[in-house]
Amino acid sequence: MKLKLLISLLVCYNGFAQTILTNSLDKETGNKTIITNNHTSTELTTDDSIVRDGLIFFSAGYQKINTSGTEIYFVEVNIVHKDNRLGCLKIGESKIILYLEDGTSIECSQISETDCDPIGFTSAFALMPRKGTMEMMMQNFDKLMKTKIKSIKVITTESSPIFTVKSAAKLYIMNHFVLLDKTIKAS
Repeated sequence: MKLKLLISLLVCYNGFAQTILTNSLDKETGNKTIITNNHTSTELTTDDSIVRDGLIFFSAGYQKINTSGTEIYFVEVNIVHKDNRLGCLKIGESKIILYLEDGTSIECSQISETDCDPIGFTSAFALMPRKGTMEMMMQNFDKLMKTKIKSIKVITTESSPIFTVKSAAKLYIMNHFVLLDKTIKAS
């Protein structure tokens, strides 16, 4: 009985560990942007990294462009690498592949500016391949609310390392998408 109560409390804590970093509406353009926070405490620490080997911080995001009605669901990944051999994350060329626990994968195309920082990258990736559709992006978003990410392959201009997600971070990542969905529906 005590074990079940402890497990329930831990699951509840994990479900509420995520917070919203940005929830803004640009008054001039009407564009809406929502991004989850990539850390659980008041400041970013190495404990917030979602992988065992290295430092990767993860957020989920949504943007609606008012003029076109276009909606973009994305992940934002901050990678601290200190490795010049990785090259750059280059728009139109770089991508990440999310390997899921159900054996499937999701290819995500880079939508942010090229980043060649020798210490770390910060980039956003749409939840679809480069020539993907809005329907595909929505299906991927829905899937990520229900399926845990096992590993992440980061394809740079020079290398393609694969990072294994820590067991404790899998539910945490999934809950980013759940929180994002609730926030979108509430706004």
